[in-house]
Amino acid sequence: MFALLVIALCLVYAKGMRALLAYRDRKLRWREADANKRERIVREECAWRVVGRVLGAGGLAIGACTVSSAGLAAMWALVAWRVIRPIKTEIRDACSYHSTGSDDEAPYSW
Repeated sequence: MFALLVIALCLVYAKGMRALLAYRDRKLRWREADANKRERIVREECAWRVVGRVLGAGGLAIGACTVSSAGLAAMWALVAWRVIRPIKTEIRDACSYHSTGSDDEAPYSW
């Protein structure tokens, strides 16, 4: 069981480092990309944003389960719900994005 946890942590670390390096060079990647690659960049950034939201909401939900006060638990659960709720629209917006491929196109932002 411990070995599986270590393997999972190594995979998350490797993917996270790759994402951080890609985030650092994202302006350069955007300038050099054609329309299809730009659409893929938008979808990948949306996917990482969703992963971050789910992990944050999971942490809040775990915190809500461990808090002894019912008021704090309800507040943390509400915050977790508010973190999760916009995922659907973000994914819809990212999937409906269509790049023109022009050189002066502004990077997509949320």
